[in-house]
Amino acid sequence: MSTTITEDEAALYDRQLRLWGVEAQNRMRNSSVLIYSFRGVAAEITKNIVLAGVGNVTLLDEKDVEEQDFGANYFIREEEVGKKRVEASAPRVQALNPRVNLTTRTDASLLADETFLSTFDLVVLTDVDAPTLLRTNALTRKLGKKLYAASSLGMDGWIFADLLQHEFVCDVIKTVNGNEQVKVPTKSTNSYVPFESALKHQWSSLKARELKRTPDSLWGLLSLWAAQQATPDSPISDETLTSVATTFLPTISVKPTLLSASTITRISLTSSLEFPPSCAIIGGVAGQDVLNILGGKEEPVRNLMLFDGTTGAGTVWAVGV
Repeated sequence: MSTTITEDEAALYDRQLRLWGVEAQNRMRNSSVLIYSFRGVAAEITKNIVLAGVGNVTLLDEKDVEEQDFGANYFIREEEVGKKRVEASAPRVQALNPRVNLTTRTDASLLADETFLSTFDLVVLTDVDAPTLLRTNALTRKLGKKLYAASSLGMDGWIFADLLQHEFVCDVIKTVNGNEQVKVPTKSTNSYVPFESALKHQWSSLKARELKRTPDSLWGLLSLWAAQQATPDSPISDETLTSVATTFLPTISVKPTLLSASTITRISLTSSLEFPPSCAIIGGVAGQDVLNILGGKEEPVRNLMLFDGTTGAGTVWAVGV
């Protein structure tokens, strides 16, 4: 693509050019992003990055439109049941910004194709289980590609990022001339770890008081990921999640008693469901992060975020680093 922004693009993206500058906008318009699984969270991410002018966006999803998709995915219509989700959604996504090069693919095996993945600057996984995230992250690491994942879990949701060595610029307030405070653009670099390392993070560094204040939905999420590895492609019941939590949590220095029975039940019942308001929050945060990653502006999530739908709070932990 062209390395300079045209006059028409400058007019179209005027407000965001004022926000993050020409260089960041140019990096975004020359970037290629893969988004896998097109449910509610992915719809929100896609909307945000297409409107912002990311140059090349590929949507990969092998699933057909089903009735339960209508609640959270606003790009599809009732009469499109049975069509491929991405193919049904593509015309409405493209209409948001005809300047974006939008591609749809429906062969899920491409997620394991190194040649295919190597063409992207950023791979975004949405609503995937732990085994899928582990396999794909191993490939993105091998290829030197950045990976970002986000998912809804009923009312809750999570984000995980493995951006390798990520360089970004943010404004730091500094004092000059004795007492005058000014914002100075400052370059920083963060190191990220693969999902495999994050799963083994030891929480012993947290004091007992901090552990008690930590939402137990975090221990539920970590136990869910462990259960998905132990029983891949199988529904997670209360009994399975309780059993896995009892054996898994001590391996990461967490007492199983910190995970309540009510949270176990909520996760086992709703982990595969979508709650549109939570999808909007998770997808909104993730979409802005994707723009930050591509544009090199501001610090993205590092590296695990949990949204607790019962309290409305989002908490970020640097795990495994």
